[in-house]
Amino acid sequence: MSVYLKEHAPCGIYCKRCPGVKVYKCKGCREQNGQIKDFPVCKTYECVTSRGYKFCYECEDFPCEKLQPIVNFEIFLPHNSKIYNLLMIKKHGIVKWNEICEKKSDLYYKGRKIQFGGDPLTLEKKKPNLYKKKQ
Repeated sequence: MSVYLKEHAPCGIYCKRCPGVKVYKCKGCREQNGQIKDFPVCKTYECVTSRGYKFCYECEDFPCEKLQPIVNFEIFLPHNSKIYNLLMIKKHGIVKWNEICEKKSDLYYKGRKIQFGGDPLTLEKKKPNLYKKKQ
């Protein structure tokens, strides 16, 4: 198995960002056949591998319900980046994505979208628009 596949789950999770690596000494779902510790086998892993794919994006049903933000820890890092990661793998290929995913995931998790007048998605106090025409 290539190192690239080992570090990226079929669902798009970048394994180095997964808390299961530290908490459960997980080696990645590919190496563990979709079963982490004593949890049930991952349904997404079963689906992808049973269809003969390496990643979800290869499937004609992508994106499907298994990647919905409301299921299986989707609000937690790194689960909430699955679709983004899958689309980047599809766009760049696994080798290129592996080269840039650390930086990109830093931006995704630690970055902040900046918008003139403040970011409406944060609770920060809004700053005035610096480009507003004075009258």
